[in-house]
Amino acid sequence: MVTHDLTGLRIARVTPAELSSFKSLRDEGLRLHPEAFDADLDIEQSRPPESYIGRLGLYEPLGGTFLIGAWVRDEMVGMVGLERHSLPKLRHSAELNSMMVKPTHSGCGIGFKLIDECLRQARAASGLELITLKVSTANQQAVQLYERAGFKPCGIVPRAVRLVGPGGSAVYVDRLTMALLLKP
Repeated sequence: MVTHDLTGLRIARVTPAELSSFKSLRDEGLRLHPEAFDADLDIEQSRPPESYIGRLGLYEPLGGTFLIGAWVRDEMVGMVGLERHSLPKLRHSAELNSMMVKPTHSGCGIGFKLIDECLRQARAASGLELITLKVSTANQQAVQLYERAGFKPCGIVPRAVRLVGPGGSAVYVDRLTMALLLKP
């Protein structure tokens, strides 16, 4: 395990005033790991930080929609999001997304702390029973992290993501769907 000075580590919900930090970290994630995100860096870079305000869940009366950040001192070094589904038949479920820890801080437990806090807050949401996520099958470190948190594999979607490789060739990424029942 990599050792870092995590003095002052803070894991908490992202506030509207912290959306610029979230956007910077998200853009870095899109640049470093395009296969891990559905969004495209070129499009997302042009979005203003305020455009993510809906992901804070400020107007979600039942809870289950939020962004959580990890800060070391004043620097956001990790993030995770949860988005509750809005359709009536799906309101009991949410999707975990936007999981990332800066490479400079990976391997020191921040990812697990983010997921742990995400699940703690998800369990407090009214009527939320199921959390799903999608992760690249090649990212075994992330798969193991999710398994340690209690997520179970459900199936693989082949060619779920299509990236443009060298010379314009297609590069495909398979995604593993995982699920966690909050209330068995």
